[in-house]
Parts: sequence; structure tokens; C-alpha cells
Amino acid sequence: MRLSRRSRRKSVGLTSLIDVIFLLLLFFMLTSSFTRYQALAVANGGEGGGAETKPAYFRIHDSSRMDLNGRPAESGQLAGLFSALAADGKTLLAIWSGPEAKVQDVVDVMSAARREGLNTVIVTGK
Repeated sequence: MRLSRRSRRKSVGLTSLIDVIFLLLLFFMLTSSFTRYQALAVANGGEGGGAETKPAYFRIHDSSRMDLNGRPAESGQLAGLFSALAADGKTLLAIWSGPEAKVQDVVDVMSAARREGLNTVIVTGK
């Protein structure tokens, strides 16, 4: 004689799921950063009209090759080059970043230009 027993399914316990969610929430809260990153202002192009003066042209090919108006420049010379431009009355600097240039190189050039009084910076490139 066969006895048929119905097997009862156990109910799903949510205690372990709640523990995992709590641990994930705690992990993301502790690892997130609430500091504000430094903003670097970039001027956008205005409508119509051109620049009043011709901008200085700074090209960043890569970390080791840079030039200002076709003359080779080094990253250690940026402050002197930009202060000479500001002394000549130039305030407009066009920065071209080549395909091998890193973002940090462009940010370094932009920061150096701002420190030396070049108020308007235009970033171009691919």
C-alpha cells in the first residue's frame, strides 16, 4: 500500500535578503564621496561675430610635444609663455588637443593659462 505524502514547500525567508540589501546600502554609503570636485570654467562660443583679436594657438600633440604658435614648448615653460602673452595684451588662447593628448595635459594647460591672466580659453580638437 502506498502512502502519498504531499510535500510542503517551505516559505521563502526574507531575512537573508534584507541583510544583503542592508549590507549593500551600507557599503555604497561608506564608499561614496560627497566632496565637490574643483570646477574649471570654460568659455563657450557666443553667437555671431568673430574674435576681436587673433588668438594665440596652443597645440598639445601628446605629453612630450606641445607648441605655441608653431614654436615648440615644454610643460615646464607654460607659466613663462603665458605670462609673456598676457604682457603683450593677448587674452584669447585656442587650445587644440591631438589624438594622443591626455585630458590631464589639457587641464594643466588650461589651469596655467588661467593663472597667468588669460581669461578666455577655447578648447578645440577631436
